Amino acid sequence: MQVFRLSAIGLSLLGVVLTPVALAVETIDWHHWEIEAFERAKAEDKIILVSVGMEGCAACGRMEALTYTDSGVIGRINKSFIAIEVDAEARPDIGERYSDWAWPATIFMAPDATQVLAIRGNRLPRNFNPILDDLVAKQAAGRLEADPNSPYAAPPAPAATELTRVRDDLRVQLDRSLNRKYGGWGRSGIGGEQSGSRLRHLYMRAHMYDDAELEELALKGSAGFLNALDPVWGGVYSASFPADMDVPERFAGLRAIPEKRILVQSNALTAFALGYEKTAEDRYRAGIVEVDRYLRHWMMAPDGTFYTNQKSEPPNLPSGMSKQDYWLLDSDAKRRAYGLPPVDHAVYTDKNGEVITAYVLAYEATGNDAYLTTAKKAARAILQKRRRADGWVVQALPNDAADKDARMRPLVTDEKPFLSAQVWFGTALLALHRASGDPEWLAAADGIGKATLEQLHDDKVGGFFATAADATAAIIAPRKPFEGNGTAASFYYDLWLYTKDDIYAGIAEDAVRAVGQPGIIRREGRIAGEFAIALEKVTTKYVEFSVVGDRTHPNAKALFDAGLAVFEPRKALHYEAPGRYPDRGIPSMYICNPDMCTIPITEPAEVGKQAVAFRAPANSG
Repeated sequence: MQVFRLSAIGLSLLGVVLTPVALAVETIDWHHWEIEAFERAKAEDKIILVSVGMEGCAACGRMEALTYTDSGVIGRINKSFIAIEVDAEARPDIGERYSDWAWPATIFMAPDATQVLAIRGNRLPRNFNPILDDLVAKQAAGRLEADPNSPYAAPPAPAATELTRVRDDLRVQLDRSLNRKYGGWGRSGIGGEQSGSRLRHLYMRAHMYDDAELEELALKGSAGFLNALDPVWGGVYSASFPADMDVPERFAGLRAIPEKRILVQSNALTAFALGYEKTAEDRYRAGIVEVDRYLRHWMMAPDGTFYTNQKSEPPNLPSGMSKQDYWLLDSDAKRRAYGLPPVDHAVYTDKNGEVITAYVLAYEATGNDAYLTTAKKAARAILQKRRRADGWVVQALPNDAADKDARMRPLVTDEKPFLSAQVWFGTALLALHRASGDPEWLAAADGIGKATLEQLHDDKVGGFFATAADATAAIIAPRKPFEGNGTAASFYYDLWLYTKDDIYAGIAEDAVRAVGQPGIIRREGRIAGEFAIALEKVTTKYVEFSVVGDRTHPNAKALFDAGLAVFEPRKALHYEAPGRYPDRGIPSMYICNPDMCTIPITEPAEVGKQAVAFRAPANSG
């Protein structure tokens, strides 16, 4: 499908007054990621340009406004290239494939779809045009060469390495990039979209081995998100910089990247929940309140699901006022005087799964029923509107509000299963089951689990593909995403534990082995939070809290609540009918892993005391 897009969005970002003459300029002939675009490139012997980005990305906006509206760029692309645009959130399979190049990512392929170059970040016309000219010259001379950094394809065989060794190597790789001064990862360590799962992994390891140093680093990571809070509207910025750090001049004053993406909000909610559960410090509870305030007021759709992001500046930012100046304004009234940064009203299932999971953690940490209610409402809306007859859920739906947004890329809603949507929403459903004991959520998760096995699982080698194969699979090799398979492994490990259904036995380990090749781990390991969590579960095993007996009995609820209060990242908490464990006449709790079980616990006060025995597993390696 060919997409013709006026340059009005880009020009409006620059404050240009649009007239009928201005709107008549030539624009790039954009296509969607579909077989027709690749076939046309091959038939016309044209280089393929793939632009991958997201609506909340300020750098993407600059490339849209300054580069893709430039007449020289437009002319070159329309003459010699087939241009494909991809929203990384609407198409998470493609977003993951090119995530190594951040956003915007610009990928160039030969006419046969062999990648020849990939560049990260926005380029101005003066340095983008030479790249285009060089590629055209190389093609004419027959000198286009395959890019050695192309995304890896699905490995042909599972990894045979002992998983405890893979786990330990991955721990070293993650720890190497830890910022021990500020917490978190990288130069500043503060905030960021990839920090949530790595922080959960750090808390998990600190707890399992009762490691005070790791716990201190994890708490530094949680505290770093406090520095990124917006004091006026709540929520957190994409990243912030500590007061004693030298930062680029463009961040002076605000000392933050003023983007408010939904994933960063769920990461912050998770960080504050974990920090509060470990310390009971009011600052973390206050952080939860501030993120919730922002999400409810700015990012919540009428049905209780969550929008994608709030952009970094109002549409009519006055001349001389920077984005940082705007966000430094210290009251709602002052900001509204200059207009409001627009919200991207697209609703993505995978991102909502992460937000729901974070809200459950906030409930478990604070006991505030409002957070659990928020999580349930969003989950029910997705089940009602997005679950298909055979059990899987769609990533996005047509959205009247989003259609009215001034988007860089049209909202594409593909009616196909994406792995990230299935496993993240499935994870959210299991979190709701753990927190409430309600079998409704487990039944829904079970349906998604079976549908995802049917649609996306590789029954020969193991592991999961990013999406169901379509016609482009004959040209672009299907991919098994590293982190996506990590999330899938965790989901299926817990699903097997809760259901005891043999269909799920071994799926988690197979998913880990399917992508756990040394070369892939070296390439992806520094951001491998979900994969690392899955390895911890598979190698150090679960801790199952089973409340056995009549669940309507007051003692059953008291034991369940006592289990809920225990901080145990590997915890599977549920009610269970007598069978595996005997009916003792009064509801009892059993805490077990594959190696041992507690004696029957009937006193809620004993639950936390007995759970301590599972902190340092003897079989952890």
